[in-house]
Amino acid sequence: MANDFLSQILGHVLTDAGAGEGAQQQNPRLDTIGSMGRLGDLLGGLMGGSAGTAGGLGSGGSSLGGLGGGKGALMAMLLPMAMQWVKRSGGVSSVLDRFQQTGYSQQAASWVSTGENESIAPQAINQVVGSDELSRLSQQLGVGADDVASGMAHILPQVVSHLTPQGEVPLDADNRLDNGISTLDQLMGQVKNH
Repeated sequence: MANDFLSQILGHVLTDAGAGEGAQQQNPRLDTIGSMGRLGDLLGGLMGGSAGTAGGLGSGGSSLGGLGGGKGALMAMLLPMAMQWVKRSGGVSSVLDRFQQTGYSQQAASWVSTGENESIAPQAINQVVGSDELSRLSQQLGVGADDVASGMAHILPQVVSHLTPQGEVPLDADNRLDNGISTLDQLMGQVKNH
């Protein structure tokens, strides 16, 4: 399932990012001791072994639940974009405020809590993220805005959940997000080059 892969990838990039500021600089051999290799394998698996261009990754359907066809590749390509959107939107707390202000307080609270994440509908993502941003991302990826909204509905709860493992937004959540984006960008580059 795509969510299992996403959870594993986020666990790696956000846990590694939380190991301390500049964790990669402190341990430049990270990729040679296996962690980066395992994560690269996860990304490769999510992308279905194909790391070509993102164009045409959409399938017309928007369930995005499994890895069939281009859905896994779409999720892999959308993941860093979703994380960057959180950063551009003011960070984790600001994004949670957006969900709360648009009537999705219960869902947002569940992502922060240590319990199960409540799902969010793609229509809610359209309200919170905005149609202009979804359109921009869909053009970048070469897929429909509905596919992007559906993908973001799967990704955003997991990103928040992985950044709030103790049931609250930690002070270093945005730093961990930044480090996770850098790690993920580096890994995406490695996957594309293989």
